[in-house]
Amino acid sequence: MILYHSDPDSPVVEISVEGKITDHDLREAIERLRGDLELNGKTRVLERIEHFTGIEPKALWTDMTFGVSVARRITRAAVVADAGWVRASMHLARFFTKAEVRAFHLNELEEARAWINA
Repeated sequence: MILYHSDPDSPVVEISVEGKITDHDLREAIERLRGDLELNGKTRVLERIEHFTGIEPKALWTDMTFGVSVARRITRAAVVADAGWVRASMHLARFFTKAEVRAFHLNELEEARAWINA
């Protein structure tokens, strides 16, 4: 499940991922992010990932074909996750985006929000 939140007056988008990512949910989030990028130009993303159980193969393909082009337009990304491997994999994100990327533990959510808004 993906929950997407943005405010019209803010360049910051918050995305919450819990459980398994479906292709439908991912496509919806990518389209909303495209809209926010068009509206705000420079967009920052805070992604909170909890209890991640996987991603549908079709969603993985969607992420590689559509998500990467959108990710390249993000200026800053904070990933807040409960799984150490998710935070550790953030160094791979640098191959897909020019954004400044930083990983946080769940108990650092407010620190991540402060950093993404700085």
